[in-house]
Order: sequence, then structure tokens, then C-alpha cells
Amino acid sequence: MAHPINDVLTLVLPKANKSQMDTLCEHMALGAPVVLSPNKAVDIYLAHDESFDLSKGIATELNSLGIAADFCLQKEEGRKKSLLICDMDSTLIGQECIDELADYAGVKDRVSAITERAMRGEIGFDGALRERVGLLEGLPLTVLQNCFDERIHLNEGARTLAQTMAKHGANTVIVSGGFTFFTQRVAQAAGFN
Repeated sequence: MAHPINDVLTLVLPKANKSQMDTLCEHMALGAPVVLSPNKAVDIYLAHDESFDLSKGIATELNSLGIAADFCLQKEEGRKKSLLICDMDSTLIGQECIDELADYAGVKDRVSAITERAMRGEIGFDGALRERVGLLEGLPLTVLQNCFDERIHLNEGARTLAQTMAKHGANTVIVSGGFTFFTQRVAQAAGFN
């Protein structure tokens, strides 16, 4: 006889509504969802037979109900994390710092073209970074603060993420291939360690 295992299913449903979440829980005979963010994210605690491939079942169920969602299935035990490592550009903030600086220097199109080459694998990260930064040569240092003040904005939920992790005793760290000038300020604004 297989023993039930306890898992937590986290669903991120950016376009779902409460009735869709309720339908999903009812249809899969799962417990009531714990709302993490109204109509956006829920945790569902469940026990199941370890011989059942729950991930495939969840994906199938979401598709059959027409619910577009990302999900994460993890063991309840050890679920609380003690470290969050988060990217900065286009993750915690809605911008790419180097692109914004390039706009101030009048070379944004050239910098974007280099980025595209790197994304296609035509040039490595180090080479792409050196080329892009080279195009910023001569840009006054005062532009860094102007750029931060005028163009760099935290994405919705960045502060909440840092506060929630800190409340549960976790350390939060920002990583970036960019400039420490920005990472230090974004960390302070978002409340990251």
C-alpha cells in the first residue's frame, strides 16, 4: 500500500477568476485554496498517492478547464526557503539599465543590436557587455543618478516579495550583470539584503 505524500501546489493565474479557481479545486477534489494574491495566486495543500504523476494530472486539468496558469508542485516539508536570489533587470525592475543609459548616450539602437546578437548566441556575455559599455564611453557619471531617478521603476510586487521573504527569515539577494550603482539602489528601494 502506497503512503500518501503531502505536497503544496502553487498556482499563478494572472487572468483567472475566483470561480475558475473554485472549479479547479472542486474538479480535482482538492482542498480549498489559500489565497496568496486575490485572483492571481493560490496555494493548495494536498495529499496523494506517490505512484500518481500529479504534475501531469495538474497540467491536463488546467488545459481541460481552459485555465492558463503557471504552477509549482513542491513537498510541504522544507518548503520555506531561506534564500532568494533574484535577477534585477526586467525582473525586479521593468527596465534594462544598460539600454536606458544607452538612450542617454544616443546609442540605444546599437546597444540593442548587440544584445540581440548575444541572445542569438553570436557573441558571449562578456564580449557583449564590453561592446555595450564601450559605447557609453564619455557619458557623464551624473547620468547614472538621472537615469535611476527618471527611468528605473520597481515592478509591482518587488517590495512585497522582499518583505514576505524577510518576514519568514529569508535573506534576499539581487544579481545582475549590470552596474552596482543600480543594484545597490534597487536593493535599497525594494528592501533586499
